[in-house]
Amino acid sequence: MKKFLFTIGIMTMLGAFLTGCSMGPEATKTEPITDEAAVQELYDIAKDAITTYFDVNIEDGVERKVEASKNYVLVDLPSATYLHRNNMIRGMVEGDPVPNQLYSYGVSVDPNTNAVTGAIVVEASDKEPLKYEESHLEEIARQFLTEKKIVEDPSKLVYTGIEKAMTNKQYKGLRFQYNNEDDVLVTVSLITGQVRHFEYSEKIEVEEAK
Repeated sequence: MKKFLFTIGIMTMLGAFLTGCSMGPEATKTEPITDEAAVQELYDIAKDAITTYFDVNIEDGVERKVEASKNYVLVDLPSATYLHRNNMIRGMVEGDPVPNQLYSYGVSVDPNTNAVTGAIVVEASDKEPLKYEESHLEEIARQFLTEKKIVEDPSKLVYTGIEKAMTNKQYKGLRFQYNNEDDVLVTVSLITGQVRHFEYSEKIEVEEAK
């Protein structure tokens, strides 16, 4: 049963990141990227990003299924207009998690600049999670955002609480507001105490029907 719950936890958290649900209840849609050159470009970006942010090498000899997509968010309700918010690539092991193995990864990329706007690694472990005070997790998240230069001015980060969409037995998600408008999410592993996910999302205004 422990193995089953562990797998469900992984899929729930990764799914929230890949679909954009971790950022909120916005209406979204996705479109698969099938062009091999485009997928390879995203893969190369992801490889560098995962190493830079998490010190993890995705080319570790483990076979993973790689998929890429274009993600859109609804910005005008009356006309059903969607904004191309990001491109996403993920790699996932097809099979049961193996302890101490990188089970999956995902990277979000701005479609206009190719800048990385989010990344996640999910690692399998058979160890029990540790207990952390929320203030300690916030400190870990702030240090990551500062050291990795996710935001230009860390003093403008305001912690707003635990993010349930990115929280399970092994991970705790934390939400920040940056510069009074943009959202920043950080997820910390409760097993290692390391950041294993972040997202930066600029505020998007949705035009409501009148």
